Amino acid sequence: MSAPVPIDFDSRSAAPELMDGPGLDPAELAETLERLAFINKSLGGHASTLDGLALLIPPGRREFDVLDVGSGGGDTARRIVEWAGSRGLSARVRGVDLSPGAVSYARRMNAGLPGLEFAASDLFDLPATRSYDVVHSALLLHHLPDETAVRALAKMFGLCRLGLVINDLHRHPAAHYAIKGLTGLLSRNRLIRHDAPLSVLRAFRRSDLEDLARRAGLPSPEISWRWAFRWLMVVRK
Repeated sequence: MSAPVPIDFDSRSAAPELMDGPGLDPAELAETLERLAFINKSLGGHASTLDGLALLIPPGRREFDVLDVGSGGGDTARRIVEWAGSRGLSARVRGVDLSPGAVSYARRMNAGLPGLEFAASDLFDLPATRSYDVVHSALLLHHLPDETAVRALAKMFGLCRLGLVINDLHRHPAAHYAIKGLTGLLSRNRLIRHDAPLSVLRAFRRSDLEDLARRAGLPSPEISWRWAFRWLMVVRK
């Protein structure tokens, strides 16, 4: 038996994630989005996003709007609205995602909740004439190859009035092996078991994010490490 090929953590993996493939079963997709919402809540995903918003919303501002790019199942968008409401603020969040199945799920799970809307849209097709106080993206950037990520950052920054909040994963051996072990032990969902550890391999080191921001022509970003193995990148207008 040949020895396993060592994992290269020095560069981003280009291996495709199953979630990015066509023809996913709607029931399996719904289960996956539900599990991802739990992971985001439990492992600091929502908290990182809210910390970024708190840095950009000016004191005294009573309302704001957010474009959530790659909104998935809508759990982060909903958490933003809830967070704002708990502070006496009013937030309106428009979530856009390439997956019609994810958008359908997000609409179903958030039906009747004010301040939320979801659309199946491509970021690069959004009109430059419509802007938002904050453009946010969580766990989207690692799905993109570098050149597309550069274009996405430039496009998102062009759509914001106050700034950009990026929340994504840290490419690190501890993060990879921990999530591989946890999902292998606790989940039977094939998408989660395959994609969660691969997402870490497709993710970033601080220098990667700095390089992408520079290539996108953005101002110097504020990058901070968050538990558990997350990067929060805030770019101010």
